[in-house]
Amino acid sequence: MIGKRLASIKEVLCRHDVEVYVCEQLLDEIHMVISRPKFDNIIPQETRRRFFEMVYDVCYFTDITVDATSPIRDIKDLYLLAMAESVPVDYIVSGDKDLTELGEHKGIPILTYNQLLALLQPAT
Repeated sequence: MIGKRLASIKEVLCRHDVEVYVCEQLLDEIHMVISRPKFDNIIPQETRRRFFEMVYDVCYFTDITVDATSPIRDIKDLYLLAMAESVPVDYIVSGDKDLTELGEHKGIPILTYNQLLALLQPAT
């Protein structure tokens, strides 16, 4: 499952019609989470390393230039909303329930990864 998900992420990150923005704080959080011992048997170190190489190669790095306000439960996630306002972006994509429950922020839809994949599917 993890391997398929990472392959899917690679496909999305490498699309020419998708721009993914990251900031240092986001990368620090991702690194901290996937470095937890509980992931050692799930995601091999080499896969983690390749993931970060890919992110550095294809994502756009941005600074946070605004202070976001939101009724979000976990205020530690405000930086993600501020980053979305700073760029600006078309979507915020997250697996964090505190974010996805908001549904949107300042008119920017907040989607799960699966919802984004559905949007990116060609119309049939």
